[in-house]
Amino acid sequence: MKTIYYFTADWCAPCKRTRPIVEELNREQTEAGFQFIDADSEIELVKTFGILSIPTFILFKDGVEKKRVTGAQTREQLEELIKYEETIEEDIQS
Repeated sequence: MKTIYYFTADWCAPCKRTRPIVEELNREQTEAGFQFIDADSEIELVKTFGILSIPTFILFKDGVEKKRVTGAQTREQLEELIKYEETIEEDIQS
């Protein structure tokens, strides 16, 4: 199973633009679940993952970090993130 940590904060304008897209994707698909992490209240997680700016998205598969992107993302970019490893695997097999 894939999980995407979504580091966000209430005061962050790019986070506010991205949040509805993330919520919609969470409802629509089951391939990956987004975990909302409030950067202001989860200071230890922010430190653990070395988050320097938000929003930051970290894709995990089976508990292993596979990819990280920072900044506001479009729906298409988030869909690409969800499918990231599948794309790599297809490229390797070709």
